[in-house]
Amino acid sequence: MEVHEVTLTVTSTPEGAARARHQVMNEIRGWRSVIGTDGMCVAEVVAGELLANVVQHTGNEAASVTARLRGSRLRFEVRDRSSVLPHARPPRTDAEDGRGLLIIDALADRHGVDHSVGGKSCWAELDLPAPISVTPSITQPPLQRS
Repeated sequence: MEVHEVTLTVTSTPEGAARARHQVMNEIRGWRSVIGTDGMCVAEVVAGELLANVVQHTGNEAASVTARLRGSRLRFEVRDRSSVLPHARPPRTDAEDGRGLLIIDALADRHGVDHSVGGKSCWAELDLPAPISVTPSITQPPLQRS
């Protein structure tokens, strides 16, 4: 099974999160996988929400993002040094933020948080459709030449 992986440093600014999102998505496009347009859109939203959360909630500390494609599973993992755990909260109807974890929950097949000695890792996984094999089906007998 072929595995692709990239890890990037994320600076703690909205611009840093946007730059990391663009870089990681460009890398994924280069893997020439069969993610498809819809899968790439979902992947970009999930990566963007994870990155926005780490920048918004960890202050001035640097973080990192890893994207890993193993088989048909695409995993994004954002690591930071904060011990504060993320938690979903009902957003105010007039708020411009506060929906990131709800979006990740709606789009990802799995997501969670892993603790480590130096902080935490927030991750989300997407199950991608299996590659389609094109095999001609024979519905009629072959033509015979006389």
